[in-house]
Amino acid sequence: AVVSTQSTGYDLEYIQLSARVEATQNNINKSSNAARNFLQPNAAARLEDMFNEKITGRGNAMDSRSTYSELLGNHMKVGGQEIGDNTQVGQSLVEVGETFVRLGMMEKEYLKDVYENFFKPFSNHLQVEWSNINTEKRRLDLARLDLDAAKSKVRGARTPEVMQQNEQKVRECQAAFDRQYEQTKILLTDADRKSAEFTTHLEEFIRSQINFHENAQKLLQETYAKMKK
Repeated sequence: AVVSTQSTGYDLEYIQLSARVEATQNNINKSSNAARNFLQPNAAARLEDMFNEKITGRGNAMDSRSTYSELLGNHMKVGGQEIGDNTQVGQSLVEVGETFVRLGMMEKEYLKDVYENFFKPFSNHLQVEWSNINTEKRRLDLARLDLDAAKSKVRGARTPEVMQQNEQKVRECQAAFDRQYEQTKILLTDADRKSAEFTTHLEEFIRSQINFHENAQKLLQETYAKMKK
């Protein structure tokens, strides 16, 4: 059989599939990094948590570190007590301070919930598959280069014997390329199908948000009603 000496290309379906999986990987990773910043805006605390998660194995201190609400609440309580809770301003400071301490405790539970049920599964999902895909895509690119190099030797052959040898080499490289092409497409298709699971993790994020904000609103409304009496 006559071998093709045209440059090797990828079909449109593969190109679109590969681009979609790559875009998913890039944007999920960006969203994951942004979510970590959202959960812990303090850069030093964020680095400490990342170090403990990846190096020491102690995990993060998200649910034990004082929140800004707690710090604010404690300052207000101390200030109100120093002024005197028998005065209106002192009493108001203590009431609002206690509310923000409770709000801070709710924030810790909320952060723990978001971290465990959204951030960890969201940031870990498909990471192994994407790493394997990137490895297989590099192998596919190398197989394509080998195949095109073999084809170029066929075009440059000067004797029938050399032509025959070079054509056999093309057949071998073509077979290796085809095997790698199919393997890479299988991995890409699987990752593309599994990407739908990110929606489940995002739903968990919204659920955590709803629970926290509903409870926070209830607490603040109770304090407001108490102060307005």
